[in-house]
Amino acid sequence: MASLMESYEQQFANLTAEITSKTVRIPNLTGAEKQTLSSNVEKLLDETRELLEQMDLEVLDLQPKDRNKYQTRLKSYRTELSKLEKALKQSRIAFSDEIQSRDELFGDDSYSTSADQKTRLLENSERMERGSKRLEEGYRIALETEQLGATILEDLSTQRESIQRSRDRLRETDSTLGRSSRILTGMMKR
Repeated sequence: MASLMESYEQQFANLTAEITSKTVRIPNLTGAEKQTLSSNVEKLLDETRELLEQMDLEVLDLQPKDRNKYQTRLKSYRTELSKLEKALKQSRIAFSDEIQSRDELFGDDSYSTSADQKTRLLENSERMERGSKRLEEGYRIALETEQLGATILEDLSTQRESIQRSRDRLRETDSTLGRSSRILTGMMKR
């Protein structure tokens, strides 16, 4: 199962890389080319959503330890997908044909804007990857803490049982001593 999930993760990485590279190119295009590329990116986004749904189904069949790890990753992947969808919308809206034509008239260099966007997208992807790793590490620490807590509770339970047995023996001994003391007192009076 884990190898299947790794395969899905690889597909997700490939799809998101392709979406990112195409989204960055959209502002530099005009008319039909822009529309075609936008529609292509939409199809890739749909394919990515379907892949995440497949991953969701596979995660349900995993062992609890692996399931939690992959659920955390899926949450991160959904966040990344949402950011890619927003980036596509921004590239469509912020760089419409009219704005691009006006920029060309004023001599703005759209290539540097595209390069800046690509740089920002790459930085955001790296930041998300670091965040995912921190989440995984935090989750690992939480699991270790939970296991340690369970061990401590088990030890405390064992110690409690031992103390209760000792208390019961002490009460039994005390009652036996009380009877013995009465018997001795009775014998001394005779």
